[in-house]
Amino acid sequence: MRRRRPAHETRADILQAAQLRLRQSGPTALRLDDVAADVGISRQAVLHHFGSRDGLLRAVVEGAWTGLFGDLATLVAAQGEAEPQDFVELVDDVARKRGNARLGAWLLLSEQGLPDSLFEGVDLASDSPAEDRFDLLLVGAALFGDAVFGARLRQVLGLADGEEERAAFRTWLVERLGR
Repeated sequence: MRRRRPAHETRADILQAAQLRLRQSGPTALRLDDVAADVGISRQAVLHHFGSRDGLLRAVVEGAWTGLFGDLATLVAAQGEAEPQDFVELVDDVARKRGNARLGAWLLLSEQGLPDSLFEGVDLASDSPAEDRFDLLLVGAALFGDAVFGARLRQVLGLADGEEERAAFRTWLVERLGR
């Protein structure tokens, strides 16, 4: 006999499976049957929790962006205490290693975009000088860009691509900021 899971557990498992599929293949490749199979439930169960494919996509987007802004707010708060290289590594972790940059780019460019409600209560501004916030903007833009299209850009520029090269880029970025 199958054990019936609580609704919040099933919903969380569906979101996790959908987020993984989105990170791997993008929104156009998200299929409810695949997500349901990943979780071990029926397609109808996915529809019960999210209403539609678009409803599932929206829930994944909102969860990813809420987490991303929470992570970035934590990074901003810790910026004064972190060494520059450590801070850059933390931003790279949030943007690239967790897949937030690619997912965010897909979702920002989608027809649905992001709801304004995601940005309510998000305060990444700090009491730090504008120059420090511009440094954060530069680091964020550079590392998000690197996560989204860095491999292709390195190829076009005739550079090698791999973790060693990405780490060298982050080190170079820190050195540039230190000037």
